[in-house]
Amino acid sequence: MSTSLYHADYEALRAALRELRIKAKLTQTDMADALGVGQSYVSKLERGENFWDVLLFARWCAACGARPGHVLDTLLKVA
Repeated sequence: MSTSLYHADYEALRAALRELRIKAKLTQTDMADALGVGQSYVSKLERGENFWDVLLFARWCAACGARPGHVLDTLLKVA
């Protein structure tokens, strides 16, 4: 798999996590506070200007009240 930030898999991940945040009724500022980062960092993650790491992914899911494994299963369409 390509390591490009613009690979289709990364685009799908960004879209899924942005949707998760919105469904949890969290603004980018709310998410930034939950993660201990600035709002601009959250924006850059969602736009694909920064890579996601596994711990950030897990914390994002937790802030939204979602289990990281379930989010991945949904994203990868695992039964």
